[in-house]
Amino acid sequence: MLARFTVAQRLALGFGFMLMLLVFSVVLGLNRLATLNEMVERVVTRDRENTALANRTLDLMNEQTQDTLLLFHEGDTAAVRSRIAARVDTISATINLLDSQLDHVPSRMRLDQVREQRKAYVASFLDASRLQAAGRHADAWRCILTETVPRLDSLKESIGALIAMQDRVLRETASQSLATFERARWLLILFLAAAVIAALFLMVWIIRGVIRPLGGEPETVRGVVEQIAGGNLDSPITLRPDDTGSLLAAMQTMQRNLRHLIDERVRAAQALRESQLRFQGLVETFGDWVWEVDDAWRYTYASPQSLQILGYAPEALIGKTPFDLMPADEAARVQVLVEVARAKRQPIVGLENVCLHKRGRRVVLESSGQPFFDSQGNFCGYRGVDREITDRKQAEAARLAEAARLRDALVREVHHRIKNNLQTVIGLLRREAGKRPDARASIESAIAQVQAVAVVHGLYGQVTRHSVMLCELVSAVVGSVSELSGVPIRLDGVLCVQGHLLIRESETVAVALVLNELVTNAVKHAASDTAGAQPRVTLSLKGSCGSVAIENPGRLAPDFDFEARQGLGTGLGLVRALIPVPGMKVHYRQSETGVLVEVTIEPPVVTAVGQIVAD
Repeated sequence: MLARFTVAQRLALGFGFMLMLLVFSVVLGLNRLATLNEMVERVVTRDRENTALANRTLDLMNEQTQDTLLLFHEGDTAAVRSRIAARVDTISATINLLDSQLDHVPSRMRLDQVREQRKAYVASFLDASRLQAAGRHADAWRCILTETVPRLDSLKESIGALIAMQDRVLRETASQSLATFERARWLLILFLAAAVIAALFLMVWIIRGVIRPLGGEPETVRGVVEQIAGGNLDSPITLRPDDTGSLLAAMQTMQRNLRHLIDERVRAAQALRESQLRFQGLVETFGDWVWEVDDAWRYTYASPQSLQILGYAPEALIGKTPFDLMPADEAARVQVLVEVARAKRQPIVGLENVCLHKRGRRVVLESSGQPFFDSQGNFCGYRGVDREITDRKQAEAARLAEAARLRDALVREVHHRIKNNLQTVIGLLRREAGKRPDARASIESAIAQVQAVAVVHGLYGQVTRHSVMLCELVSAVVGSVSELSGVPIRLDGVLCVQGHLLIRESETVAVALVLNELVTNAVKHAASDTAGAQPRVTLSLKGSCGSVAIENPGRLAPDFDFEARQGLGTGLGLVRALIPVPGMKVHYRQSETGVLVEVTIEPPVVTAVGQIVAD
């Protein structure tokens, strides 16, 4: 159980036990000294004083005897009687004082005997004094000799015995005091010996609890610890034989492990430096720009290729972001893309972006990067590579432009041939119309429709893009109808100078057929209703919408309702079926001057591109 105590507990227990022994020894010594002091005080003071009182009493008795004898020899007996009477009082007072101080039972009994004998002596003395005073000298003398002197001798013997008894008591008390002193001395010696033994035991116990776990003296252990703390791992550590569990043994093991660990770290650091040098050498030989950014997209590393690609030294880029090197619109676009990747901790792969060279020219980069994290898994940023693809993009753009040019040429050739073939079909239809007057109207309608399709292909054969402008289509359709019908048609509105509305390629034929049928119908009704009247077509543009107004001086039939599909002929039925929905609306109304057809064309059929200039 004691072995489980800590060093502090052992020290506290040892010092507490030693203090308890010392306190007990001091208390015992004081107690013995008090007893000894009491005995000495009794021996030296009371017993000695009692002996002195007994001797004083004996002396007084002797003097009293002398004065008694003087009564029979001196003439003046009054003075002698006075001394005798005074001495009697002194003897009584001495005996009373001795009686009050005696605590020895035999001595008190002897004192009582002395007191009784003194009474007998005093009585005989008084008798002798009366006889002497009465003149009976012989009787008085005989009383003195036969009674007073023997009683006085007995009294003196008793007082002598009392004195002897007090001497014996004094000697006994001295012996007891000496014995008490000897016992106290030996007790103190025993307790001191026990304290020494306990101190030796506690010393050994504490040393075993302190020195042995340390493995040596505290100063030695402290010196070893200071050397290791100061980085000195080569100083030898001396251990006791078979010492494997002390602090010094642990320090020796730690010293050996630290030396091994430091050697490993030095080798690892050297290998890391060599790896870094190899990596740096490889990075500097790349044509690509290697970079690292933190979680706020700030550059923390840039390889020297940044100087060649963008004109910025690596140190000039530290703290900047990739967006600082881009035009504003490009920075906004790229930032949205990379923020999505960062939010999902996804890699960035082949992101094309445009940066500005230090001299101002545009540089196209292809960026790829991987997110990286610290040892706790916290996101730290991205590491990646930027590759300049400006030349590749320019070559690709040139290749695409050449391919587009060849495709446009091929498409124009195809549309030109389709138009020629449609013109051939129109010629054949006209020949059939001349041969078959009964079907002439139907054939003419078919010719108009085929002519509209040919107009579209003719427009596609003229442009170098894959969309036809609304103003081009309206002008071509009006010209084609006027050519086929021989009726002049007035065309007003905007011209294609700098801006236009482009018709969706898939809707161009449908829009052309609708406009062709409406303009043809307007020419037909204008010719039948009013001789010499001229139809009018007006094109207006508003934002991304276009409006074509077709007017003729005719009148609508009473039962005609285009929205309700009432009173529609074959041509307007075809118009109704071909209208793209949504994106195109046709509305008929009767005006004061004739019939007005309003055609509204809007997205998604048309798309505004560039700027519209009004005529």
